Amino acid sequence: MAVLMMTINDGMMMEEEGEGGPKVMRRDISQSSFIYIALYPPGAKLAAILATFDLPHNPPMAASTAINSESNYERMWVKRRKNETTASHNTGFQLVLSPSSKTTVAGIRRLSTAIRRSLRLPSRTSSTRSSREKEDSEWESILKKDVFPRFTKNSDTPIGSSTVPSRLDEIRDNRRLNRVDKVKKIVRKTEWPVRHEVRRELWRVLCHSKDFDSSKALYRTELEETVRSGTKSHQPQFLSEEGVVVNNFDLNEQGAVRLLRLLTVIEHLRPEISSAPMLYPLCALMLHYLEDEDVFACVQHLLVSKMLYPLCALMLHYLEDEDVFACVQHLLVSKLRDWLSWIFSGLPLSHVVRIIDCYLVEGHKFVTRAAIAIVYIWAKSSKNRPHEELNGKSQEERVEAVKSELASTAAQMQISTETFIQTAIRIRNLQSSTISRLQAQFENKVREEVTRRQSQKRALPRRARHLFTQPFNSVIVDQDAAAEIMSALPPRLQLATPQLLFRLSVDGASFTHLWSKIDHAEQTLLLIKTTKGVKFGAYCSSSWAERNDRRERSKSKYFGTGESFVWVLEEELELPIIYGWIGNNNEHPDTCPQMFMAAGDKLLVIGSGDGDSIRISEELTHGMSSACQTFGSPALVPSRSFDIHELEVFDVLTGS
Repeated sequence: MAVLMMTINDGMMMEEEGEGGPKVMRRDISQSSFIYIALYPPGAKLAAILATFDLPHNPPMAASTAINSESNYERMWVKRRKNETTASHNTGFQLVLSPSSKTTVAGIRRLSTAIRRSLRLPSRTSSTRSSREKEDSEWESILKKDVFPRFTKNSDTPIGSSTVPSRLDEIRDNRRLNRVDKVKKIVRKTEWPVRHEVRRELWRVLCHSKDFDSSKALYRTELEETVRSGTKSHQPQFLSEEGVVVNNFDLNEQGAVRLLRLLTVIEHLRPEISSAPMLYPLCALMLHYLEDEDVFACVQHLLVSKMLYPLCALMLHYLEDEDVFACVQHLLVSKLRDWLSWIFSGLPLSHVVRIIDCYLVEGHKFVTRAAIAIVYIWAKSSKNRPHEELNGKSQEERVEAVKSELASTAAQMQISTETFIQTAIRIRNLQSSTISRLQAQFENKVREEVTRRQSQKRALPRRARHLFTQPFNSVIVDQDAAAEIMSALPPRLQLATPQLLFRLSVDGASFTHLWSKIDHAEQTLLLIKTTKGVKFGAYCSSSWAERNDRRERSKSKYFGTGESFVWVLEEELELPIIYGWIGNNNEHPDTCPQMFMAAGDKLLVIGSGDGDSIRISEELTHGMSSACQTFGSPALVPSRSFDIHELEVFDVLTGS
């Protein structure tokens, strides 16, 4: 509800615009000052026509003003300005923007009882009794409530006025007649702003089906059951899958809670969903404009129509710059898997909202168009730019550079929403059949790769497993790899699941904190992941507290036993390669190097002899790996030097 306030002198006439226009009173005023308030429904064109000022020394004049509730949300009023120094009735009008209501309150006190009642303001008597501060506060709350209504309570996005027509009736009629192409043209060409009032209904109309109301009822029932059972909302499993975009577009606290609750219900009712990278940002965006039960019904419609299943079609056809992409295809594909983040985390909100408008009509094909449009815009902007900075770089480094530039292009999008949508529309040879073919090819490649890896795992000589417990849970390796590492432990240590003692991302990069967490353990498992994704570690058969045994360390700085080993994860099979002490397979073990463990206040070494297999010093952020005689192992990290992304230490229990 918008408010127009004006103080006028002498004569004035206000004219109604008719149905849908401002609700105004027609009144002539003579020789008096008066504050007049006109209330406008949201989205209506605001216009107050002032006319017929037949005053001495002042020609007839007319003034027209409109208030746009999207322009900094400030109140506007026309304020009387009278020249006190002249005898003539010289009257003018001044448009004033004001951030406060103090000037307004003085005029409000003079309002008639009828107008006060229509505006739900307190009576003049009660206003007099109230303090100025209380009255200011009440009026401020009325303005905020009525002038700037929000779409939902999930966000602070206000409804704004716009001259763009809603065209909802056209969309409804064409959907009813199954004229999909007509609906597509309407949605593509109509540039509804982010705060257009049509967004209260648009996405609900585009997703409406015969099961829409029943889906809403199902959500309410499931929600009531969840509340009754006391089940807490949790992060759904599919949000941990690769490629998922997590961006709630600045929902408020209530909206964030509803989003998590909504996703929890979706996971419970649709357990077959294992990967839906668009689901989180899509639900978050919809909650800005719709209630959660409506969002659930929209998602149900998209799932039934298979518009939310992951799209992995290859886009190599559109990446044709030979100077930039002189690299193997599988590397390029692996590095550009996060292309959805260009859209849902990079592009401005106005662009994302319009992409969703088209997506709800055309399906994931339009999301693909948007991604390719970003690639096209990047290619155009870099066409005449030299690529000397890529010379001498490895294939992976070149692809990383391109990946960074594409993300930057999206985040710093310079073209308008309309131009971006038109760019996406004009991409040629992107038919639904083309996407289906590419998608099928990609899925076949994935199936072949999975089958190949499974057969290789079965053919690989496996260590006989004697585990009588569950593998440990790690953020670095999966359960299969964890089970293989545990199988290499001495049999007496395979009876209990190792317990986490230290995790770098949680406990911090401090040697002091590390020792305080792990010194009490008799034996430990160490797991490391580098910033480049290499995974390796060690089993340490003695307590790290032995570093403080001065008597023993005076004899040798090394401690530990021949049960220790180091390991590195084979990248393709994702299984560990174990390097045990070379003395285990030697007829004269006493002659073999026995440099298993060493440590200081800010030093950790595992395996030595011509080089350290694992060496971490100073702080837990950087390390070295070299070939080692004790374990007969090569450097566990190809580059030898590495930066630590994650480090875990587990207590290996005896099970007694």
